[in-house]
Amino acid sequence: MIEPVPSSVEQCPFCHRTIRGTTETCPHCGAERQFGPTRRESLASIGFGVVVGPAGMALAGAGITLALMAAAIGGVLGFFVAHSRHAGDRWMPPRKAR
Repeated sequence: MIEPVPSSVEQCPFCHRTIRGTTETCPHCGAERQFGPTRRESLASIGFGVVVGPAGMALAGAGITLALMAAAIGGVLGFFVAHSRHAGDRWMPPRKAR
């Protein structure tokens, strides 16, 4: 029997069984490889930016126009932070049985 090349296999970080290095889902436990941020992570970062920007402007005593601009800039910055923070691939735990 031909053994696989060691560089083409890896271990699942959750069930620790051998899987192919190119697989997107572990066939044993169902863990999934995630590329980039999840929807929840993106929305949380954008929401944080949208709230913190106007709060900073309110504390500085700026008007509503600057607060709205700060909200827009905060939302864009939150989006970029989420995408730069989770730029690579990572394994997400298996979904629970529903």
